[in-house]
Amino acid sequence: MGGFDEMLGGYLDGSLEDHAWVVVDDAHGHVAGAAYYAPEPFADRMWNLYFLAVRPGQHRAGLGSTLVAQVEDALRSRGAAVARVLIVETSSLDGYERARSFYRQLGYDEEAHIREFYGPADDKIVFWKALTAPVED
Repeated sequence: MGGFDEMLGGYLDGSLEDHAWVVVDDAHGHVAGAAYYAPEPFADRMWNLYFLAVRPGQHRAGLGSTLVAQVEDALRSRGAAVARVLIVETSSLDGYERARSFYRQLGYDEEAHIREFYGPADDKIVFWKALTAPVED
């Protein structure tokens, strides 16, 4: 079973604890967009937005921003004891510039650049956003 199949199958059968989907339907009851997020293993209250997709005919209508806001709100509602940071990973290829610009506009900081992660000349770009106020000593 591949990555997407594992995400969906694990969510549906309950084997992936704390993994969640947000799905938005259009006026006709068809899926217009979806987001999938889960805790980052071996990290302190760090979450990863693994998947965000909007039906091509729905692009630039604010649905992607709405989905990300719903993910952020769902995590914030769990409280600081559960969710501290949300990260998003994307490709450095030119075709992903819109995605990188999108996350910057939503207040995500470009935190890491891992060379040739996805393949030759295809780096991983990691974006970072705090979900809670930093704790002061």
